[in-house]
Amino acid sequence: MKLGFEQVSCIAILNRTKNILYGTSKRMKLGECRVGLIGFGAMLQAIYRAWDLAKLIPSSHVLFAQRDAHKAQENQKKFGITSATLATLVEKSQILILGVRPAEVDLVLKSLSSLDLQGKMLLTVVAGLKFKRYQKYLGKDLPLIRAMPNIAASVGSAMTVLSMGPQATLDFQSLARVLFSSMGQVTEVAEPLMDIACAVAGSGPGFVFRLIESMARAGEKEGLPYLDALKMAAQTFYGAAHMVLQGKNPSELIHEIATPGGTTEAGFRVMQEMAIEKSFQKVIEASLLRSQEMGR
Repeated sequence: MKLGFEQVSCIAILNRTKNILYGTSKRMKLGECRVGLIGFGAMLQAIYRAWDLAKLIPSSHVLFAQRDAHKAQENQKKFGITSATLATLVEKSQILILGVRPAEVDLVLKSLSSLDLQGKMLLTVVAGLKFKRYQKYLGKDLPLIRAMPNIAASVGSAMTVLSMGPQATLDFQSLARVLFSSMGQVTEVAEPLMDIACAVAGSGPGFVFRLIESMARAGEKEGLPYLDALKMAAQTFYGAAHMVLQGKNPSELIHEIATPGGTTEAGFRVMQEMAIEKSFQKVIEASLLRSQEMGR
């Protein structure tokens, strides 16, 4: 598929300004890039907030399509961007980002198949759905990239996993990296690994929230004010994660912190007796299996 003039212009601007995002300036504008958000639930709202905070794309260059007219009207006021019909959104956007519920995907793709997608690029953040599902409706020539960000995009600390479709040009891949790097870390995997990536990175924050809450409640049970215990637990997770992201090996850190006869070792002993690690791995496996089911 040949790139249309507006798409080439968009990518050219991206390539000229890509270095700006990484520290030579505080602001970056993608110029003529027009983005259409198909669906506007929690995930796409978090993504838009991150772009807006990073001053990545002017709000006047973003449209969204939402089935619920009342919610669309509310979100126009709340986010300062314009809602549109799907047909108008596709006509005026070069980058289409699909973020509807999996149960709604077939209906949306069927609607997209009747529209002119020449010169468009499609990024999808729908969990579980494989490239072949999109190709069934939209053909094999449309540039596609699957992205799995997580809810931490709303605070600029997301972990986004990308999988590049067979027709995704190098320019499109670079564009996706820039867009999602504005909200946190980015890594890339082959499509067969997207289900486990969804379980670890996509659903992962939910599991961490439960663990933080559990630690805080344990502190509260023993007399700590709940908000103090919650702050302790959250900062503890944050600090430990930061050490790992700085290159520290988790196994070495575990050995370092577990002083013989100490408090941490006592906790580790109970974790081993209760097979906590294996149990938590089963949590990840359950999420993986659900992602695979959704893909089928």
